[in-house]
Amino acid sequence: MNKSITLRLPKDEYDAFSAVCAEKGYSKTGKIREFIRNMVKVELESVKLSAREWKKIGEAVNEIERGRHVSIEVLKRDLADKELAHKKGR
Repeated sequence: MNKSITLRLPKDEYDAFSAVCAEKGYSKTGKIREFIRNMVKVELESVKLSAREWKKIGEAVNEIERGRHVSIEVLKRDLADKELAHKKGR
């Protein structure tokens, strides 16, 4: 199950981030995911977690590394399709 994060930035930071992403051809969402993954790799070992939590994190990292995730665009499309199917089924 995917989770969402809402991020609020000052306009100047957002504009600068958008400009860099546009210039380099980066997806803003993809770049934020990359930042999070890199931070987790660096910081995770210092976080106290249960064995069960470590196992779940390891499984999630393996899924990501195998490319088993979807883009936000695909997720939105799938959710819209499910909502439409649900409305038709009423």
